Amino acid sequence: MTRTILLAALVLGIAAALEAKPHAEAVAGVFAIDVFADGSRMHLLVAETTSDEGARLFHRTSVDGGVTWSESRRVDAAMPPPFSPHRGFDPQIAAAGDLLVAAWTTAGTDRWGSGPIATARSEDGGVTWRQGPNPADDGLTTGHGFLDLAVDAEGAFHLVWLDSRDGRQGLRHAKSSDGGASWSPNRTLQAGTCECCRNTLATGPDGTVAVLFRGHDPRDMKVISSKNNEWREPLTAGDFAWKFDGCPHAGGGLAVTAAALHALVWTGSETHAGVHYVRPGGAAHRLGDPSATHPDLAATREGVLLAVWQERNEEGVVLRHTLSDDEGANWSDPQSIARAAATATHPRVVAGRDGFLIVWTETPEGAAARWSSAWIPASRP
Repeated sequence: MTRTILLAALVLGIAAALEAKPHAEAVAGVFAIDVFADGSRMHLLVAETTSDEGARLFHRTSVDGGVTWSESRRVDAAMPPPFSPHRGFDPQIAAAGDLLVAAWTTAGTDRWGSGPIATARSEDGGVTWRQGPNPADDGLTTGHGFLDLAVDAEGAFHLVWLDSRDGRQGLRHAKSSDGGASWSPNRTLQAGTCECCRNTLATGPDGTVAVLFRGHDPRDMKVISSKNNEWREPLTAGDFAWKFDGCPHAGGGLAVTAAALHALVWTGSETHAGVHYVRPGGAAHRLGDPSATHPDLAATREGVLLAVWQERNEEGVVLRHTLSDDEGANWSDPQSIARAAATATHPRVVAGRDGFLIVWTETPEGAAARWSSAWIPASRP
C-alpha cells in the first residue's frame, strides 16, 4: 500500500512547514481541545483549568494557519461548566461564517458523574456567546457524551453523541438549521455501540453527512452516512473481528472527498494492532507501526488527505503524519511533527484552503499541560 515517495515531490514542502508552536497560559493546564476549519479561518476551543477554578472554555481564531491566534474569549460564562473535560472527551466547536456553536457534557446523575449536553452560540464570529438549548430530547440527566459537531454544505449544524436512553449505549444525532437556536428531534443512528469511544462527524460538498463510531461486538469501527436526511446502513471500517470486553477509549478520523469516504481507525486486535486507513466496506491498510494510536484524518477540497497519529519509540511519544494525493491509494513516508519527549497526545487535524493545521496537547516535564500546533502545506512546490 505505502510506497516511498520523494519528500520534495509529495510531502509538499514539509521542509518549509512551520515548526511546532507551543501555547500555554501562565497558570493554566489545558485538558481538552477541539479545532474546526471554516475555509481559511480556524476555530479553537480550549478547556483550561487553574488551581482555584474548575474547567473553563475559551475560543480563539486564526486566519494564518495557526501562526497567530486571536485574543481568547470565554465561551461558557454563567453556563453549566464542562464535566471532566479530557482528551477523547473534548468539548466541541463548529462554525458557518459568523455563526458558531460549541457543545459539551455537563455534570449529572450518571454513575460516573456526567450528565446533559450544554451548548453555546455566537452570531458574531466568537466575540460574544450566549447559552443555547440542550440538543438531546430525552429529558434525562444521565450521561450524554463523546460529542462531535460539524456543518454541512447548506450551513446546517449536526451533532452526534452517545447516551443510554433506551437502556443501552447508542449513537444519537440532531440537526440545527438556525445556528444552534433549535435542534431537530433526535434520531438513533445505531442502537448499540461501544460505551466510551470518541465519535467523528464529517461532511462533504455533495451533502454527505457521515459518522465514524465504534461498534459493540465486535469492537470494530463503522461508518454510517446520509444524503438528504436518508441514512444508509452502517459499513464496517476495518473488518478485524476484534473481541474486547471493555472500552478501548480510542476513536478515529473521517474525511469526505468527491470520490469517497475515507476513515482512519485504530484496533487492538492482536494480529492487526495499530492504525489503518480504509474506505468503509473495503480493505484496511496499516499506517505506522503497531504502537500507533489516536488517529485523525482530514481532506482538502482537492482531495489531498493528511493522516496523523501518535506512536511510541525508545524516547517516548512522537506524533507522525503522512500524506496522500491520490485518494488514499498511496501514502508518503511518515514524518515526525512533535518532540517525542513532550508527551504529545491526541493530535487533531483540519484542512484549510492550502494546507493542514494539526493541534495536540502535551505536558513537558515539570510544566503545565499545554496545546501546540503545526501547519503542513498541501500544494506542490
